[in-house]
Amino acid sequence: MYSNLRLILFWAYFLIFFLIFVSRVFPYEDSSEKRFNFWPFIVYSKNKINKIERLEIAGPFIYKYSFPKEKGTSLRPIYSSVKGAEGERIFFLSPLGIYKSDKETTSLKLVPLISKTWVKTPEEKQEEKHFDFFPVFWGKTSQNETYGGIFPIYGKFKNRFGKKEITFVLWPIYSKIEYEKYTAYNYLWPFIRTIREKEKHEPSEYSGFKFWPLFGRFKEADTERSFILWPFYIKSYFRGSEGEYSDRLIVFPFYIRENTNIYNKKIVLWPFFQKIYAKDYYYKQLDAPWPFYQKIEGEEIKGLRYWPFYGYVKKEDSLDYFILWPLYFYKEDHIIQKDLKFDEREYKFLIFSKYRYTEQTGNPLEREYRIWPIIYGYESKSNSTTQFYYFPAILPLYDEGMERNYSAFLKLWEYYQHEDYSFFKLLWGLYRYEKTKQKSIQELAFLFRIVKGPDTNYIEFLEGLLGIGKIEGNPKIKIIFMDFTPTNNINKSQNKFSENGK
Repeated sequence: MYSNLRLILFWAYFLIFFLIFVSRVFPYEDSSEKRFNFWPFIVYSKNKINKIERLEIAGPFIYKYSFPKEKGTSLRPIYSSVKGAEGERIFFLSPLGIYKSDKETTSLKLVPLISKTWVKTPEEKQEEKHFDFFPVFWGKTSQNETYGGIFPIYGKFKNRFGKKEITFVLWPIYSKIEYEKYTAYNYLWPFIRTIREKEKHEPSEYSGFKFWPLFGRFKEADTERSFILWPFYIKSYFRGSEGEYSDRLIVFPFYIRENTNIYNKKIVLWPFFQKIYAKDYYYKQLDAPWPFYQKIEGEEIKGLRYWPFYGYVKKEDSLDYFILWPLYFYKEDHIIQKDLKFDEREYKFLIFSKYRYTEQTGNPLEREYRIWPIIYGYESKSNSTTQFYYFPAILPLYDEGMERNYSAFLKLWEYYQHEDYSFFKLLWGLYRYEKTKQKSIQELAFLFRIVKGPDTNYIEFLEGLLGIGKIEGNPKIKIIFMDFTPTNNINKSQNKFSENGK
């Protein structure tokens, strides 16, 4: 019995890998596209005209795409990265972790442990190369200095994250961070940290030590920070060269005081009682106690809240209010840009269900709705028409990281349409329908493919085990994955591709 079972499994695996191999070697291909489908193991397509390439592995788990202006990779549900002309974004353990990098800044957030933004050094803004595929990384600076490592064992960064150099050994046991004017040493991060100046000054401009959470004190140029039994006692002071300053004292949770050149804030029994007033203009806010009562008065703002019954905040170009929280919310914004006027209104019901529409100078521009947890829809009529729908809409709120890392598992069907292109996917890609200006394609996993166009009417089974019809006016026959198309028809198809590529 067991020998028969092993024999059946052997031939099943052999058949699967054989079909994957032959579909990769003998894919469907015409003048505009190349594709093969052995769902759920691997699905690949490449549009030769639009330069769009997609790869799916193991259904929704692995996804990689390349568009003319953007590239992305998802290893769901853990990691997704997006890279384009504006910069790079990495989402991990969403919604807790996000890394962003553009020409000016780099930021890293891992709730609740890390939330930092670094301004890039002049060297970092210059052209450089780096590769990050956790836990391995390597790179080369604009001065041709190389670096790399394997996190958390050992590694070194140069001109990354706004730092001149970062070295770590068995992180978090030891790490060293070099800034322009001082060096910081971390031992068993985040517990022990020391700072040393590179050039000695009297008095010292950069110094510090912490043994977290018991005690810490740092001086960094114009900033002084100290804490005792963090977060119960924290004090910080900053004074800039142009007169700006900030003086903050926290005795958590009993008393918080923040005095700056712009405003003054006092909080008693955080977060219940708060008072804020501005110094250079008229603005004052009182929470007593939050969230039940709030009153705001200012030059261009007015607000009042009696939670959970009613509350509003009105500005010159916006209005935001709720009735019987969380039953009903309303928000409107009015924006004027040169000769254009944009009006946006949003209605929310029970927080997660919403309807939003935008008008441009009285003409419909965008419409978005979510009936949670049933369906989501989006329509845009800006320069071109775009539509996007999916079912069910399990995620209650939009977050790019959660959308990229989780939503593919939750959608039973989805539809996307932009200009002449439309795409429909059912049951994670078991069935898919794709239509372009040149043709339409239907696929049911690897079982069959139907291709139709002005000069195309072709059907094939089991990724080319048997195929018959015509493609771009040329007869096409496939038997046991082999192409029996006459040679002169292949030459005609290649000439047609050359014409389309012009």
